[in-house]
Amino acid sequence: MSEMWGWRLAVVLVTVAAAAVTVAAWATLPPMVVARDETPGARRNERHHRSSRLVTLTVLTMIGVTGHFISYTFIVVIIRDVVGVHGPRLAWLLAAFGVAGLVSMGVMARPLDRRPQASVVGCLAALATAFAVLTSLAFDRGTGLVALVVGVGAIVLWGAASTALPPMLQAAAMRTAPDDPDGASGLYIAGFQVGIMAGSLSGGLLYEHADSPS
Repeated sequence: MSEMWGWRLAVVLVTVAAAAVTVAAWATLPPMVVARDETPGARRNERHHRSSRLVTLTVLTMIGVTGHFISYTFIVVIIRDVVGVHGPRLAWLLAAFGVAGLVSMGVMARPLDRRPQASVVGCLAALATAFAVLTSLAFDRGTGLVALVVGVGAIVLWGAASTALPPMLQAAAMRTAPDDPDGASGLYIAGFQVGIMAGSLSGGLLYEHADSPS
């Protein structure tokens, strides 16, 4: 949207959409009242953060999210200079990146329930494949229809895998503390947010000092 209509209109549209979702959620979601007998159970399991599996998963997630958002900072540069898509088509490819993520979450929901480990490993392998292909294209500087199609496919695969992974890893975090899944999820999300912050900040600093054209 920002490529086609400018960032101001894009921000306004996102703000309106967020407000609409907030109002719809407030109007349709039922109230969630915590029973008194549920509170002591949460207190008894407040040491979930001492689980080595949960801490390891959270730290690895934080590192992975940091790396992802460093690379995501350069997604427009990658699409333009590596894949070779310019102008309005670049905006459509960014949209395909997002749509692929939405579709992948729905597609991977049932496999995640049945084979969680295989699902996570598969998404990680898909993400690694997408980065390997883009790296190869960056060094090869190939031109032509084949390179374009492969690059577009890698961008779409990147969007699908990177969006499907977070809920998978969150489910894995919750499985490490079956008596307090909310607490485990909270720790995982905190690590995820730190990764977003660190990756965005690092990516911004790298972009500011890079020789790539803005």
